Amino acid sequence: MLQEAVHGLLSVFELSTMPLIFMGVALGLVFGLMPGLGGLTALALFMPLIFGMEPGPALAFLLAAHAVIYTGGSVTAVLMGIPGAPPNAATLADGFAMTQQGFGGRAVGNAVASSMLGGIVGGFVLVGLVFVVRPLVMLFGLPEYFFLTLLGIAFIAVLGRESAVKGLISGVIGIFLSFVGVYPLSGIPRFTFGSIELLGGFGIVPIALGLFAVPEALRLMIGGGTIAQVERREGSVSVKTVMNGVRDVFRHWRLVLQGSFIGTVIGIIPGVGGETAPFVAYGLAKHTSKTPEKFGRGCSEGIIAPESANNAKEGGSLLPTLAFGIPGSSAMAVLMGAFLLVGIKPGPLFLQEHTDIAFTLAGTVIFANIVGGMILLLLGVQLTKLTFLRGTVIGPIVLTFVVVGAYSMRGNLWDVWLTLAFGALGWVMQAQAYNRPALFLGFVLGIMAERYFGLSMRTYDWLFFLRPISLTMFAATIFVVFSGQIRRVIYLFRGKFAE
Repeated sequence: MLQEAVHGLLSVFELSTMPLIFMGVALGLVFGLMPGLGGLTALALFMPLIFGMEPGPALAFLLAAHAVIYTGGSVTAVLMGIPGAPPNAATLADGFAMTQQGFGGRAVGNAVASSMLGGIVGGFVLVGLVFVVRPLVMLFGLPEYFFLTLLGIAFIAVLGRESAVKGLISGVIGIFLSFVGVYPLSGIPRFTFGSIELLGGFGIVPIALGLFAVPEALRLMIGGGTIAQVERREGSVSVKTVMNGVRDVFRHWRLVLQGSFIGTVIGIIPGVGGETAPFVAYGLAKHTSKTPEKFGRGCSEGIIAPESANNAKEGGSLLPTLAFGIPGSSAMAVLMGAFLLVGIKPGPLFLQEHTDIAFTLAGTVIFANIVGGMILLLLGVQLTKLTFLRGTVIGPIVLTFVVVGAYSMRGNLWDVWLTLAFGALGWVMQAQAYNRPALFLGFVLGIMAERYFGLSMRTYDWLFFLRPISLTMFAATIFVVFSGQIRRVIYLFRGKFAE
């Protein structure tokens, strides 16, 4: 077994594999930097290219492309206020605020370095847990999935920077939007108003692009200024500023490990969704910070925590895919199609018959994150300079990418109109200081929470509340919701008052 593990890890550096990994990383970064063209699109478009290839190199190529999607997306989120992929939305509040203050280079260093380290940690966890993941995953059933999703929803209040009430209102709107369409457990349409297009509900890509990309593109075109809302200072865009951001990450190494742990654990659990991990990591970082008031105003910790979780979850989500043939995320579901295309079926037999390929994929996650991170750090200065270009130049380009990204997912003009509609909503929310990431998180988690609650009720009735792990996570949810009141009570007992 040890011999197969060593052979699988070393095969990453073989001539038949390494060039494909470099190609996958380059393509993945491009798709990550372009809003709307995320991991699912990349995997779907590249899958025909692996036909006739050897399984190891073919799967390494696809996984390398997907492994760096969120690293590229973090740069777009930081520099332009647009999440390159939906999970990058958690980075917007602090990353884009730093860019607007003229510290885009430092923010890029924060985002890229933490993403890279998170991906490396996730890859090493995959190496260590390839054969012991079954007992861990088997502890979670439908009730546990529901309560973990409920815990993610609880962090919506944390996302309300100036007003927790506005954060909760935004989250509730997102949850309500998740109810539109056919209820999957009964087949009954809801809130469709007779529209055929609404039967499938709202897509994640139109909502993400509309809420985050369209308002920024319009702001740039109307204002005519630059993304960075200060005059460019001497030395503000340099290799030194990017490296200062990298140093921030190493100074907060405990936060990197915390975010990576959260991302890996959530990634391991099938069906929870990659969008949850960065928001949970952000919320926990804010709760445990000595200066929580800095979050949302341009704080390095607000970038490091979600981005380290973002890439770590990909290594975690690969575990149940390989071990049980159960995709740990929607991207892993697409990757399973690639397994079948090269004649391999994921599952328990996969670990017995193709142990070397399992470790090749683990090594690919690690190596791809290193290569992708280094490429973006080298290009960080040039990318940061884009934030000082006039908005009349950048705005139309961004809006073009938005339209192309919205249309490319399904080749449907309806998604383009939805994107523009949510763009109007995002514009209003931005003007009234309502929290757009909270709405997005509510939408994503609302879909999962409803599904897991319905299935849990059908399977266990109300007794699903009494499962030990369910009770533990429910207690954690209560603590998150009422943490502010709990802290005030503690301060009162200490004779102090704090907000």
